[in-house]
Amino acid sequence: MCRLNMRPTWRWIIILSTISVVCSASTSPEEENDRLALMTLRDGLMGSGAPSPGGALSSWNNSVHFCQWQGVVCGGDGLKRVISLELSGQMLSGTLSPSIGNLTFLEGVFLSNNSLRGDVPKEIGNLGRLQFLFLRQNSLQGRIPAELSNCTNLLRLSLSHNNLTGGIPSQFGSLLQLIQIDVINNNLAGEVPTFLRNFSSLNQLFLGHNQFHGEIRDSIQGLSKLVTLSVESNSFSGAVFPLHNLSSLQIIEISDNSFTGALAPDMDAAFPKASFLSFARNHFIGALPPSLSNLSGLSAIQAQGNGLAGRVPDNLGKLSNLVMLQLGNNILGSEKSNDLSFIHSLTNCTKLKRLILGNNRFSGQLPDSIGNFTSDLQALVMGSNSITGSIPEGIGELSGLYVIHFASNSLSGTIPNSIGKLTKISEMHLQENNLRGGIPSSIGNLTNLLQLSLSMNSLDGNIPKTLANCKSMEIIDVSRNLLHGNLPEDVFTRLQDLIYCNISHNSYNGMFPSVFGKLRALNTLDASYNNFSGEIPAQLGDSSSLEFLNMAGNSFNGSIPGSVGRLRGLKWLDLSNNNLSGAIPKELADIAGLENLNLSFNHLKGEVPLLKNVAGVSVAGNINLCGGSPELQLHPCVHQKKGNALSRKAVIAITLSAVFVSISLSMVALLFIFHNNRRKHKKDQVEDWAKGYQRVTYAQLFKATEGFAEANLIGRGGFGDVYRGILDQDEGKPVAVKVLNLLKHGASKSFTAECRILRRTRHRNLLSIITSCSSLDYKGNDFKALVFEFMSNGNLDSLLHLSDTQNEARVLTLAKRIEIAIDVGCALDYLHNGCETPIVHCDLKPSNILLDDDMVAHVGDFGLAKLFHDVGGNLSGGESLSSAAVKGTIGYVAPEYGMGAEVSPQGDIYSYGILLLELITGRRPTDDNFNDGMSIQSFCRRAVPDHVDEIVDGLLVNELHEAILTQRNPEEIKLQCVAFLVSFVEVGISCAAESPRDRMDIQSAIRSLKGIKEKYHSTFK
Repeated sequence: MCRLNMRPTWRWIIILSTISVVCSASTSPEEENDRLALMTLRDGLMGSGAPSPGGALSSWNNSVHFCQWQGVVCGGDGLKRVISLELSGQMLSGTLSPSIGNLTFLEGVFLSNNSLRGDVPKEIGNLGRLQFLFLRQNSLQGRIPAELSNCTNLLRLSLSHNNLTGGIPSQFGSLLQLIQIDVINNNLAGEVPTFLRNFSSLNQLFLGHNQFHGEIRDSIQGLSKLVTLSVESNSFSGAVFPLHNLSSLQIIEISDNSFTGALAPDMDAAFPKASFLSFARNHFIGALPPSLSNLSGLSAIQAQGNGLAGRVPDNLGKLSNLVMLQLGNNILGSEKSNDLSFIHSLTNCTKLKRLILGNNRFSGQLPDSIGNFTSDLQALVMGSNSITGSIPEGIGELSGLYVIHFASNSLSGTIPNSIGKLTKISEMHLQENNLRGGIPSSIGNLTNLLQLSLSMNSLDGNIPKTLANCKSMEIIDVSRNLLHGNLPEDVFTRLQDLIYCNISHNSYNGMFPSVFGKLRALNTLDASYNNFSGEIPAQLGDSSSLEFLNMAGNSFNGSIPGSVGRLRGLKWLDLSNNNLSGAIPKELADIAGLENLNLSFNHLKGEVPLLKNVAGVSVAGNINLCGGSPELQLHPCVHQKKGNALSRKAVIAITLSAVFVSISLSMVALLFIFHNNRRKHKKDQVEDWAKGYQRVTYAQLFKATEGFAEANLIGRGGFGDVYRGILDQDEGKPVAVKVLNLLKHGASKSFTAECRILRRTRHRNLLSIITSCSSLDYKGNDFKALVFEFMSNGNLDSLLHLSDTQNEARVLTLAKRIEIAIDVGCALDYLHNGCETPIVHCDLKPSNILLDDDMVAHVGDFGLAKLFHDVGGNLSGGESLSSAAVKGTIGYVAPEYGMGAEVSPQGDIYSYGILLLELITGRRPTDDNFNDGMSIQSFCRRAVPDHVDEIVDGLLVNELHEAILTQRNPEEIKLQCVAFLVSFVEVGISCAAESPRDRMDIQSAIRSLKGIKEKYHSTFK
């Protein structure tokens, strides 16, 4: 027996403490297994760097039982097994160890919002009790392990916002208890698994932002409990009618796919519980169903970026919970005066915050009721439509607005002073309208304003000094207006956050303020085509963030400041068309990223520095420059040797030259006066040609067309050739470059006229000019070119008159011909009635009608166009409208022009009538069959109504015959077809009447053609 000495009590303390530690350390094998698994898991989760002492894993050590570790939850009933890991948002950056599969009692894994990397361990499949697996918002990669299918008790699976690849494993069909699947924002691919329809408890399905494809079909049929479906940003296609039976759906997010077809007319029956509908950026067509108004719980409709057409229902005001209505980028509207009548109804939606209607076909006046929206409205976007009238004064009542976007419409009148009440506004876009008057001083109340765009209006006066109160301003664009006076320096002094400033194409004069050099955030400064004079401020070299500087088309003199060389981030510098002199600063050669340098038409002299990007350099019109890169084709510089004594030849030369000094001085004076007058005239011409457009250099166009290669020639016109090209600044988008042949009489006037007309116009059915170029070519010859949008389907003439061998590929169906007729009519209506000064095209014919990717017609070639000044029936002011200079094209020119009549819109309508008859017959007006007094009009007139099938293009006859045979009542359909063919021909005959007073007006013609279109579609719907 062991005897104990009771006297030293400290020995008892040690023994008892040891026994206590041994007793507390005793655990079951199962608990020890969990502890070891957790320790291995901790090592992986810590990654390359241990967390801070306050981190979640700092408590994971052997001093306490693991059930007391942060984020570790153990089971009850006396068990000490790990049932949940709750470590979301703990900044973990390591990997998920396979040891997690040893925690066999786990029911929940919550590791979201960390930075975990590596694969999802397949060992998670060992966790048969697992109900919740949340690994969202990490950096996990690889495939979703098929072994997860063993977790048959799984209720919620969230793997979104990772880098997972592959598809949803086919083995997942065993996870029949799932109520949520969330794999948004990965790189998953494949089709929607058909086994999903067996998940009868599924409540939420999130597949968005992946690479899934195929049709939905019956993949999710029978999911009677599905509340949320999110498949946005994939490549799904086909119809969406399989969704219509899922009556439990509340949130439907199918945007950014390729779904097709029309929206269900009975949306209220298809989705009776819908609260959020998003089907934006697909290929849906047809009308917006009025039945949407019956979805009383609907808070959002996102339908932008489709092909929806027609009127917006007037009953949407019934949606009392509507917060968001986005209908932009469709073809909604009827181009009639009451297109916006639905606005009045929407003012009843007192919760509405975002109303997006831009890029449609809405017409008519902006209704006064727009001021009746509540202060909850935050964004009002109605740009790129055909809205007319003035901006209602009541707009100032929308005190909650952050964004107002009315750009690219036909708004007139003045900017209402009440706009100063919109104190929360951060973006105001009113550019490309017909607004006049001054910029209201009340705009200074908008202290939160970040972006102000007022360009391409007729605003006059000056920038109000109150604008200085908008200290947060980042973007200001007041270009292409009538603003004048001295630029208010004290305004820009306070706009220290300004990034983009465009004041070009106005009439500002005086010295250019030096304050812009103090704006360190300034990236773009465009002051081109004003009347600034004096020297370019050297302080501009202090604007360290400047990348784009354009001061062309002014009257700056003196030398180019060398401080510009300090702008090491500069990419674009245009100082052309000024009075600058002296040498080109050598510092410009040190700007590595300089892509475009235009110094043309100045008085610069001396040697050109060796610039790095010669292709983007233009120095034309500076006759005293020399040297530089060979590509500039300047004469070499002559460098004289230094010496103290004059040679005999030099003495003789000086003596002889002295004889002519007095004569030379007088000659120089005369030449100086002549040169300045000539240069001023040339500058005025260049400014007139280029006004409204960012011009490009000859070198850029030479490069874009591969040296105007024959392989890129796509057409020849009366005044020049057209080439296909690629401009770098348009990111590879093809353009059409029309190069004028200046040797042809009238070509230069044609160029000027076309620029003058095109800068006044903007319409979806007019060919859009991108830029222009008036410069010298590499040989020093005058060069003029216009750059247009490239029309991939060529011109109407080439499609109408294909050869017999090409007929099989013909694309001009009757429906498309009717659409083209309407498009061209709308263009004429705009030119004659929609412009401030009416414009007469004078050369309307099929070869001047271009067709884009979608076969939308665009009227082009305004080389003969005229401005029509009609005041009370009398011509006044402007240019001459005598037809003596009008050539046009034989067969399309109005007969009265040949008798000396003045140019008029009725002449265009005659050409339009001939075009309509050519569209329907497939015959040119100069066809050989039209002789001996017969014309295309008389040819058509004698055939209506009884023999119209004899004059209609044979291709159309075949097309209609085949279509009629597919109908149930072919005889009735045939009669209907004859009726609208006769109507089409009659419109053409009426427009092409001999007498101008007998011709149908263009708006009546458009209405008739639209009626024919409706009858055609209703016949073959």
